Amino acid sequence: MGRHAGSSEPAAREPGAAALVWLERGLLGLVAGAVIALVLRWAGLAADTSLVVGIVVLVLVPVAAWVASTVPDRPAHDDEPPA
Repeated sequence: MGRHAGSSEPAAREPGAAALVWLERGLLGLVAGAVIALVLRWAGLAADTSLVVGIVVLVLVPVAAWVASTVPDRPAHDDEPPA
């Protein structure tokens, strides 16, 4: 994820690769939201507040993963050996 995720060359993608990436991001958001909601409820927060925070996390985690995937690679410097 992020700038270390890939090379600067465009890679050939399989037909369902984009759908799989979004499915993984969505599942990660779902798990994170559920865990946060359960932990907040266990800690004594009101049920509706825990649910709202869990839904916010459910939305923000995939969005953050998408934003991180748009960060460009670091430009290569002349003094660094090629990778």
